[in-house]
Amino acid sequence: MKDAAWLRILAGARRLSAEFPDAVFIGGVAVAQYARRDMPRLVEASHDADFYLSLTGKAQMRDAYEVIANPRLGKDSVTIDGQDFDIYVERQHALAIPYDQVAAHAQVIDGIRVAALEHLLILKLDALAHRKASAKGAKDLRDLATIIVLLKKPNGMLLAVHLNARRLALLQDLRRRADVFRGKGVNQHEASRLFAALEANLHLIARAHRKK
Repeated sequence: MKDAAWLRILAGARRLSAEFPDAVFIGGVAVAQYARRDMPRLVEASHDADFYLSLTGKAQMRDAYEVIANPRLGKDSVTIDGQDFDIYVERQHALAIPYDQVAAHAQVIDGIRVAALEHLLILKLDALAHRKASAKGAKDLRDLATIIVLLKKPNGMLLAVHLNARRLALLQDLRRRADVFRGKGVNQHEASRLFAALEANLHLIARAHRKK
């Protein structure tokens, strides 16, 4: 993937992960990192980047960079090497999962610290709920499908507490979107195989919910 803007985003994410150990990437950057490691044909570039940050991390970041608050959008932002990054801060912005839980299960993939797939699933469901009818909503849907395909062994303890009726209904909507992988540029045969994997993993996720 040679897109210059996307490469700048990845470079900035690596820099932030190295400089601020409390930064945990969520959204499209995180999904792409898992896909690059486990199923490269599903990698899709993002036009923006988001990370979750502790209060301590925010204080440290403000010493090094200009952090801009955006109360209207419910997030902060920082510019690194000309690239904007959105910041969600512990106890300051309304994400469904507390920062300490996300940080405890995060991992580093190719130099970028990313949230667990289970946590990405919950956060992406909430993003989709707010942007379902928009162009970003279409990307959210593809990211969500990618997360589910990659989530072959879901950790029920991470999922169950957050899988409420609204989020489960959004997951069920995916069963009616057999075309969801066509936007990934794969052929019809591969899209069918991926959709079958998605359905199988949805059963595993539903089982995690029933066990809570």
